[in-house]
Order: sequence, then structure tokens, then C-alpha cells
Amino acid sequence: MIEIHGSQHANGRPEHPLNCRTEVEAAMFEMIKRLQQHGWTPAEVALALADAAEDYVMLLASKKAGSH
Repeated sequence: MIEIHGSQHANGRPEHPLNCRTEVEAAMFEMIKRLQQHGWTPAEVALALADAAEDYVMLLASKKAGSH
């Protein structure tokens, strides 16, 4: 299982997004490697991740829109 640790920096600090991106990429590459062992190609996994990420962004956007 992949562990993702919270940033040591407070939100709003310039290095915070870069650290998050670095951790997300590391988790993504580990997931791709693991899913390849189940027969999926890296391209299939990348497209599925992109679709899932887009769906999640839309979900977050709809929750924000509903909270106003």
C-alpha cells in the first residue's frame, strides 16, 4: 500500500504545491507499476487516472458551487 504523508509546510507556502505534486507523481508511478502486474498498459492506467481525476475535480467543483 502507498502511504502519502501530509506536507510539512502550511497551505499557501510556495513549496506546498510542488511537494504535493511530487508525492502524487510518486504514488502514480507506483500505481502504474502495480497495475501493469495485473495486465494493464501504462497508457491504459494513465487514461483511467486522467478520467478519474477529471471526475473528482468536477465533484469538488459541484460541492463548492452548492455551498454558496
